[in-house]
Amino acid sequence: MLPKATGNAGEAQALAFLQDQQLRLVERNYRCELGEIDIIMRDQEHWVFIEVKYRKNEDFATVVEQITRAQCQRIRRSAQFYLLSHKLDEHQTPMRFDVVAICEQPEQLYWLPDAF
Repeated sequence: MLPKATGNAGEAQALAFLQDQQLRLVERNYRCELGEIDIIMRDQEHWVFIEVKYRKNEDFATVVEQITRAQCQRIRRSAQFYLLSHKLDEHQTPMRFDVVAICEQPEQLYWLPDAF
C-alpha cells in the first residue's frame, strides 16, 4: 500500500474507533498555511484536535516518540487558526489535543486523550 493510502486507512480506523467513543466528526485533513490536523472532532465539552500515527511494524512507544515538539507546535497553531477562522475564542473554547497511535503488526490501537 502507498504511504498516503496507508495514512488514509489509519485515519479511517482511528475515526471509526473515536466515533465508537461518542466523539462527533467535524472535519478530516484540515489544512491551513500553518500546518495540518488529521481529524477534528467534538465530544460533549471539547473541540478535539487529533494526530494519527500509523506504522506497520513498530511498537506503540516508538510511534508516539515520533511526534516531535515542532509537530505539536504546528498542530497547536493550526488549531488556533481553525478556531479563529470559525469565530471561536481560543481562550474560552475548551479544547484538547489527542493522539491515536496505530500499529499494524502487532495489531494495536492506542488513544491518548489530552496527549500534549
